[in-house]
Amino acid sequence: MTTRESPTVHEPLVALDALTSDDFLGQLAALRKQRDDIDLRIRAYLAYAREFTSPRPYTLATLAEAAGLSISGVRTAYTPADCAAVARALGREPRSRL
Repeated sequence: MTTRESPTVHEPLVALDALTSDDFLGQLAALRKQRDDIDLRIRAYLAYAREFTSPRPYTLATLAEAAGLSISGVRTAYTPADCAAVARALGREPRSRL
């Protein structure tokens, strides 16, 4: 078992043999949707931490470690659209626009 695997990661795998092709693909698509939703939340968290907190308490290194990214990955992880979504949710503009 690698460090990325949880002890229960193999338990649901034994049921894969019983799935039809359509069921298997449906479950795989659902997992992709979960991953995409989590990626969206991570981008929003990074945008919040970098653009909406004052004074900026989160360093690139701290965020990189917490998100499992490189420092440059944190810089490029979120887009202006992600910032706009956070601004709408908070009801305020990013720190740089105040």
